[in-house]
Amino acid sequence: MRAVGAGVGVGAGVGAGVGVGVLLTLFLASCDPADGRTLDVGDADTQAETDTSPEETREAIVPPGHPCPEFALPPAGTAAWDDGTIAPLALRLPTPLGEPVRVTQGNDGAFSHFGDERFAWDFGVGLDTQVFAAAAGVVVWVEDTRTSFGVGPEFRLEANFVVLDHGGGLFTSYVHLEAGSALVAPGDIVRAGDVLARTGLSGQMTGPHLHFQVENVWSTSVPARFATPLGCEHLPRQDETVVAWSVPLAANDRLSEMPADSFLDNGVSELIGLPGRLFALAETPLVRGRATLPGATVVWFLILPPGGGNAIFAEDFAVVDGRFEGRIELVDVPADQYGVALVAGTGGAVSVPRSVRAAVVD
Repeated sequence: MRAVGAGVGVGAGVGAGVGVGVLLTLFLASCDPADGRTLDVGDADTQAETDTSPEETREAIVPPGHPCPEFALPPAGTAAWDDGTIAPLALRLPTPLGEPVRVTQGNDGAFSHFGDERFAWDFGVGLDTQVFAAAAGVVVWVEDTRTSFGVGPEFRLEANFVVLDHGGGLFTSYVHLEAGSALVAPGDIVRAGDVLARTGLSGQMTGPHLHFQVENVWSTSVPARFATPLGCEHLPRQDETVVAWSVPLAANDRLSEMPADSFLDNGVSELIGLPGRLFALAETPLVRGRATLPGATVVWFLILPPGGGNAIFAEDFAVVDGRFEGRIELVDVPADQYGVALVAGTGGAVSVPRSVRAAVVD
């Protein structure tokens, strides 16, 4: 391990859009379960490795009467979810049970649901409305301090939000929350229907509403459907009135890994073992892969400050015959929220074309 300074210099920010020296395709969200408990990442990883078979696991934890048991659990392995495939995840609407809610902007909406947000929904709920977890998972990001809002694009990065990891590379994001209303923190395990926060005035908006999307590790929205007692194929359309149902959804506390080519823009491919968006200080994950940058001699694991600037932590892995391997030990890194990246280099300063939002927990 090497301290950042003499050997490595990076210019990077963490957010949605283009920053100095780094392209970040990330989005916003915030949440916490009323009775959330701290996740033991080691236990979650051990469970994933010792399951006797996917079918036995599915039978053990899918509740009786689930409307779509084939979508009750996240897919096995790690997927990129950037090919337009519908997320095979059973979701409840994130709005209060039994309350009719109008979809004020659906997928491919003209105001803001295009590009990375193409498959999002805006639900027309009022201020101070409770926001519910759409599926069981682990909290990986909470933004809860912002108070600015307005119609212009300059307010896009001013929203409060929560992001949940549902395993298999699938996440949900809950946006435009009230400052100080989050009931969860990174590392908390939540169940479907747990209260995460309340709606408020934050970010780019024309009025109170809840923005919701299913997304991949880069915070790019992916196609999704919602569960009802009749199945899991409900696609809410703009101006439709929807009602959240109390469907029995499965529990889940498994964490995602980064897909193999997540940092291809950074000269790294065939990646195995890097946590998706949550790191535990007590864990030392074994990471391996291939360096695609010609002449690469080292691959850096970097932790970046959310507001941009030089990396605050770096772990270097030697490249031998085009490949690298090593364990990440987060020495002297405070539990907090950061940007993380793997970057291949030939010595000296490196640039960071792509990074992702991630939390470090005790």
